[in-house]
Formats: sequence, C-alpha cells, structure tokens
Amino acid sequence: MNTLAPIYNSRLLKLYTAYLNTHYPHIDLDALLRDATISKHELEDPGHWFNQRQVDLFYERVLAATGNPAVARVAGRFAVSTDASGPIKQHALGLLNISSIYLLLTKLYPMLSRGARVDARKLAANRVEIIVQPESGVQEKPYQCENRLGVFESLAMLFTAKHATIDHDQCIHRGDDRCRYMVSWEEPAYRKWKRYLRIGLVVAVIAGAAAAFILPWASFLAVLAFGAMGLMGLGLWADYLEKQELVRTIQNQGNVAEDHIKEVDYRYRGAMLIQKIGQATAALMDVNQLAQVVVDNIQNYLDFDRGIIMLADQAGRQLVYAAGFGFDADKIQILKNTRFRLDNPEAKGPFVQALRERRPILVDDVNTMQEAFSARTQSFAKHLGSQSLICLPIVYEQESLGILAVDNLHTKRPLTQSDANLLMGVAYQAAVSIFGSKAYKNLQDSEEQYRSLYDKAPTAYFSIGAEDATIVNCNLAAARLLGHAREDLIGSNWLAYCSSDEGGRDRAERIVQDVKQGRSIHNEEVQWLHKDGQAVWTHLSMEPFKDSQHNVSEVRCILVDTTERKKLEAQLRHAQRMEAMGTLAGGVAHDLSNILAAIVSYPDLLLMDIDSKSQMYEPLTKIKRAGMRAAAIVQDLLTLARRGVQLTEVIDFNDIVAEFMKSPECDRLRAYHPNVILATDLYEQPAAIRGSAVHLIKGLMNIVTNAAEAMPDGGKILIATRKQPARQLERIKDKTKGDYVVVSVTDNGTGIAREDIDRIFEPFFTKKVMGRSGTGLGMAIVWATVQDHNGFVEVQSEAGRGTTVRLIFPATAAVRVQPLAIPVLKDLMGHGETILVIDDEAEHRDIASQMLTRLGYRVVAVDSGPAALEQLQKQPPDLVVLDMILGSDMDGLAVYRRILSLRPDQKAVITSGFAETSRVRQAMQLGAGAYIKKPYGLKEIASVARQALGERGDQDASPAPRRDPGPP
Repeated sequence: MNTLAPIYNSRLLKLYTAYLNTHYPHIDLDALLRDATISKHELEDPGHWFNQRQVDLFYERVLAATGNPAVARVAGRFAVSTDASGPIKQHALGLLNISSIYLLLTKLYPMLSRGARVDARKLAANRVEIIVQPESGVQEKPYQCENRLGVFESLAMLFTAKHATIDHDQCIHRGDDRCRYMVSWEEPAYRKWKRYLRIGLVVAVIAGAAAAFILPWASFLAVLAFGAMGLMGLGLWADYLEKQELVRTIQNQGNVAEDHIKEVDYRYRGAMLIQKIGQATAALMDVNQLAQVVVDNIQNYLDFDRGIIMLADQAGRQLVYAAGFGFDADKIQILKNTRFRLDNPEAKGPFVQALRERRPILVDDVNTMQEAFSARTQSFAKHLGSQSLICLPIVYEQESLGILAVDNLHTKRPLTQSDANLLMGVAYQAAVSIFGSKAYKNLQDSEEQYRSLYDKAPTAYFSIGAEDATIVNCNLAAARLLGHAREDLIGSNWLAYCSSDEGGRDRAERIVQDVKQGRSIHNEEVQWLHKDGQAVWTHLSMEPFKDSQHNVSEVRCILVDTTERKKLEAQLRHAQRMEAMGTLAGGVAHDLSNILAAIVSYPDLLLMDIDSKSQMYEPLTKIKRAGMRAAAIVQDLLTLARRGVQLTEVIDFNDIVAEFMKSPECDRLRAYHPNVILATDLYEQPAAIRGSAVHLIKGLMNIVTNAAEAMPDGGKILIATRKQPARQLERIKDKTKGDYVVVSVTDNGTGIAREDIDRIFEPFFTKKVMGRSGTGLGMAIVWATVQDHNGFVEVQSEAGRGTTVRLIFPATAAVRVQPLAIPVLKDLMGHGETILVIDDEAEHRDIASQMLTRLGYRVVAVDSGPAALEQLQKQPPDLVVLDMILGSDMDGLAVYRRILSLRPDQKAVITSGFAETSRVRQAMQLGAGAYIKKPYGLKEIASVARQALGERGDQDASPAPRRDPGPP
C-alpha cells in the first residue's frame, strides 16, 4: 500500500475543521495541522489532495483533542452545513430531488475521494442502496467508513432538515468485501402538505357530489364554500412552505454560483496571463527584460500584492534579483543587494529549497516557521515584512533557472494550492522564455566566438560554391594571403587567383573537380598570385560539404601559407651550395697559397739585395704585384668559404665608403664608366660596426661595380648609410635587438628580372660575358661577407627601373681605436733570437728560414710535430712559427698543446694557408702571440715576430693571455 499517494480531497478534512470550529473552538487548529504535516493553505485549497498517512495523523490528533470516539461520523454530518461541500450542494440543489442526490453520488464521490468506487440504485421514493468498493491497494480505516456514514446522513438535510436513516448491513471492516448503505429519509414538509392537498381535493369532490343530493341547496353552498376555503388555505400553506424551501435553495445555489464564477474568472485571468507572457516575451532576448514583463503581467492579471523573480547567475552559485512589483524603492534596493547561495548545503530558505528541490513551497506564516529558516533568511523576511508567500521554481527540462515568489501583504487573501498551480503555469512559460533567451544568447556568443576564431585565425579559410567555384565566404587571413579586400573576394571566382605558372591553375581546377566528386584533398601544393604580383605558395586541403540530399553543395578549403618556408628552403639550398663551394674554395685557396708563397716571398728577398736602379728591380716588383693580385683572388675564395673574416676591428662604415671613393679601384670604375655618377649620402653620426675593413671594402666595390655595369648608357649610383633601430626593420624578428647600420647602394639601371633575384648570390651565376665583366663570384662574396658580419642582404629591383641593394649590420657602441704608425723594416730586425719553424711544406720552410735569417734571427726548421717536440727538448727556442696544417697525425693546435705541456711560457706565431679557423682561435686563446696568413711578405713576418717576442714592433696588438693548454 502506498501511504503517500494523494487520495483524499481537502474538502473531507474541512468537514472536521468546521465541526471543531463550532463545537471545540478552544482547540489550536494550527498546531493540530502542523502535527499532521498539513499546512493551512493546503487545507483551504479545494484542489489539494492528501495522502493516507496525513489523513490518519489528522484523525488521530482530532480524536485526541476531542475525546469523542464518534467524531468522524459527527463531522461527516457537517457536509451540507459548510463551504467544504460546495460542488455537492451545486449538483444537489440543481436537481431539487433528494433521491437524485444519492443516485448522483457515483459522480460526486470522486470529488472527495479517489480511494473507492460508489454505485447507487433507487429502491423506493425515499429509499436508495449505495455500494462502496475500495480501490485496489487502498486500505481505509474504520473512521473513514464512519465519516462516510455521516456524509450520507447529512445529504437529506438539504431538503428534509433531518438526517437520513441508514442501515449499514455490510462493511469491509467487518470482513465483507464491500460497504452497503440502505438510505431512507423523510419527505420535505411542503411535499406532505401538497399530498394532503391532493387528497383533500379528491375527498372534497366526492363529498360535494354526495352533499348535492343530500343537503339543501343553501347548506350545500355553505359546505362547498367552507371546503373550498379549507383546501385553498391548505394549498397556500403548501405553496408557502415550498417557496421558503425554494428561496433557501436559490440563495445557497447563488452563493455556490458566485464562488464558481470567481474561480472561472480567476482561471481565465490566469490563462490570459500565460498567453500575454508568451506573446510579450517572444520578441525579447534580454533575460532581465523578460523577467520584468512576467512580473508586470502577474501584477495586472492576478490579485497578488507583491511579486519577485530571482535568477541563478551564470555559474549557478547564487540567486540574483531580476525583477519585481509591489515593493518600494528601499525594499527593491534590499532585493538587489541580497544574494542567496545555491552552493551552500546549509542554506534552507524557501527560495533555495524551491529551486534545489524543484517544487513549489507555500509558507502560510513565516513567523511559525522561523526555526526552519537560517538567520539570514529570517532577517531578509523581516526587512521585507513578508508573512505568507508562495515560492515556485522556474525550471525548464530539469534545469533550474530561478524562482518566482508572490505574497499578499495588504489584502490578507489566503494563498492556496490553486494559486500555486496557476503560477506553476506562469513559471513554466517564464522558464521557456528565459531558457530561449539564454539559448539565443549562447548561440549568439557561440556564433560570435566561432566568427572571431574564423576571422582571426592565422590560417586562410575559404567556402566555395561547388558549381562554379565562387567564393561564398572567407576569413581575414585569406584576404591577407591574396592581398584583396574580403568584400572583393566574396562573390569572385576562386580559381582566378591561382597562378598559371607551371600549370598551377589547371591543377587547382582538377582538385576542385575531385572534391565535387566527394573526395578529400590534403596538403596539395598550389601557387597563388598576390595582388602586388608576388607569388604565394600554399599547402591546400579541401573537404566536400554535402546537403540533406547528400549532394556536394559547398567546398571548404584551408590554405597554409608556405611562402616563407619555400624561401627558407631556398636559403637552405643556397647555404648548402655555398658551403659546398666554400669547401672547394678553401681547398683551392690552401693549395694556391702554398704556390703563391714563393711568388710573393722570394721577390722580397731578392729586392733586398738589388739596387732600385737595377734592370731586375722592376720585373721583380711586377712579379710581386702579380702574386699579391693572385693572393687577393685567393682571399676572395677564402671569403666565399667564409674562412677569412675577423670581426675584431671597430669600423665606421662612413670611413669605408670614403676610403672606397678615394681608392684606385673607384678611379678605374669611373674611367671605365664615364657616364656614371657616384654620389654618397652618409649618416651624420658614426655608423660603427665590428668587422673587417678589407672585406667590407671589397664587398662594397663588387656591388658598385655591378650597379655601374647595369647602366650602359650612364646613370647615377647613390651610396647611403643610416642607423635604424630593430623595430623599424622587417627582417629583424626580435625587436629589442638594438640598432643596426644599413648601407644601401641604389642605381637606376636595367634592373634584375624577378626570376633571377634569388640566384644572384649563387657562385658563378652571371648574365655578363665570362672573362670580360667578371667571374661570377662578386655577389657571392658580398653574401658571404655579410653573413660573416652577422648581417642581412636585401635586394629590391624592377626591370627597367633600377635596383637597390641593402646591407644590414648589427651596430656597435665600441669606440674605434686609431692604429699607430707602421714602423720601417729596420726597426723590426731581430737580435739573434732562436726561432723554430714548423711546416710540412719544404718550400715554405725554406722561405720562412731565409726571411727570418735575413731579419737577424737564428732559424731551426722542422717538418712535423714530433720533430718539433724533439728539438724543443734539445734546445728550447725563443719563438715558434707554427703552420696550422701539418701532414702528420697532429695538426698545429695539437702540436702547440704538446709544446705548452713541455714549456708553458713558450712564445709562438701561427701561420696558415687557410684563413682564421676555430682551431686557430683556440691556439690564440692558449697564448699564441699572433696569426699570419700565407703568403706573407718580409715586413709582415718581421712585424709579427717582433710583436710575439715582446719587443719593439707593431704595438697595436698585445699577446693574448695564456691558458692551461690541457692534455697534449
């Protein structure tokens, strides 16, 4: 048995309260109802139903309070004397027939109880049989049967003013399967008198007919008149009684009708309210505006004094004021400043409970329930002055959105369950509108977020019509990729932006056709044309988008810009080629340096013994110059190999430009190109960098020479220097790097074709006549020089409009040190010191030995590291001249380490046919006094020898501090 199922209507319990109010006014009905877990508003609501447990508890408390074991039957007799039986009265009085009342119980009884079925049949004019059969699963108690007896007895009171007589011969509480009630009653008084009147008329007619034959005419007339008057009086009395009964019935029925008219009007206004809320909120998307419309309509259509809507915040942690009516400004401020915590398990106010439990809560008297509320809720209710209220959850599909609460502060009209039922419809309509508004707002936010992500994505996105490849939509990255405004791209043909080079457009058309067939495409390389004419390389991915009929209606594609990667790949390939060429050039340079050593060095030795007026002096001088020119070519090869630049010198590039403008090379350039004007625009302050002046001048000369040769009919070359911060240079990614020196060479010559710009730095690439205008190494040497100086090269050119080459170097704040005057050879002579020459080339050993001997030194020459170590142990030298490249297992660095392990203070000079390498720098860090490149002249070897020995010589440099040489 389910004791919690709603079975019994509140009208049944009102029979008891009506009886108690009349006969036991001292009983505390409020306490009695609380003990039975019944609220007063539930009892007053004719639409409320109670369960078996509540009814049993209620009866137990009534029985205990009255001490009357017959209280159930006596209370049932109040059925026709209270407002609790309004619907019964309505139907009964409308029939004006007592037997019809009992026969109609089949339809009327379900208004009071769902626990049993009732059948009735007429046995006589004043007698009926009533059968009550309990529903399955319902176990009525004996007091309920007694109460039913009282109700049946009271129905006769509507017409007879007396209780009916009932014979209860079968009862479920006596073991029978049903309850049977044999009901009989007395007729109403007016009906008896009318029956007497009808009998009197019959008797009068018969008596009059007999009297006409027996009595004299005069006596007959007197008897007739007397009889008529008696019958008339009897009829008038019966009519009087009937009219009195009718008046009473009409009055009762009018009261019932008035109550029902009020109820119909109330429900009509409720229905209109829900309709108005639905119409008013259909076009509103702001949640607070929606809430205000709801409470305004409640105020207009229902008779509540005050109302409020509070909504859960976005996090679902608090209830926040949204709208209200009936409150003054101070109380509105209290409402706005109050937050009800939803995430606090200790919260137990009606607002939180209604929302948390998703059920309406009716509070009949706040004061009687203060113990159940938190102190904060009590304080809130006190400030608002609330006494009774209805609180309903605003719930949509199990999602709690907020609460709706109303109360009657002034009118004091009781709040009922019917009010709650009506407001539940209002709350649901509000929930639908609020949820729709939130869903629309979420959709807008989602669309805005998607649109923002779509528009701001760094990758280009296109939506393309499947029929004609028309661009339906694209993001800002797509517009940037192609250089067109987004508005111009939308509606245009997507294929129109494909590059036609190398069949690019044909490939794009084939890709679109494949996707239209339902295939997906990933990472296809496609070239596009930017609005400025530049080529843009991308990886293309495409997906078909199908409609409801599974036809491809649209194509979605993604373009990943790979232009920079292509450039980096080209730079990598260029660097790899340059590295390969550098390796080749370094090997060639080493061999050439060895060959040129004799050509450069022997003339120096011969010229020391020949008078300047000798016939041999000029030829020897020319031989030496030729060797030096050949050595310069070797130096170019070393530059190309990136093995010849020492970034130790602080150089003002303004000085480099000025020195170039006064150089013999510049004079020859002017002589070869008389129609070319050379001009300069130099930075007003020093444009200092760290680098090698020799290499920078050579690089500048190569650029200017190319510019002059690009102007066969003459023109102007402008050499400019500037200093710019990193933030102004596009090539510099780290904008905090500091300042850079920018050197630009601009001409107005024939320009460079676009396809050739990326190749001009390749070795041996040239459009000139080989052997007449150059070797094809000029720009390659420029590139290598700039790279060695940690710089960048930029080339801007347009065919027929000229070219600008920009060299970008990191600036330095170091101060340039002016070199001392170079001493004459006689000041660099030796004083008999011993020098150990270590070189695996016999010719180089011989040249070095002769030069140093002529300079006044005692020379010992060996061809390998082991021989040098052996000599060192026999007779330690004052200075070691050590070749870095040795044919033995040990190179110069390894030999030098072994030497230092034997003699930590041994002085040394490093030589090499290569330029400075990392191993050369390591040797210098270990304590080598100087480094000299092969081929070298007499004065050069003299200068470094004196410098290393620490006596008068080239005072510009000082020996580097020695370090622990480590293991040999």
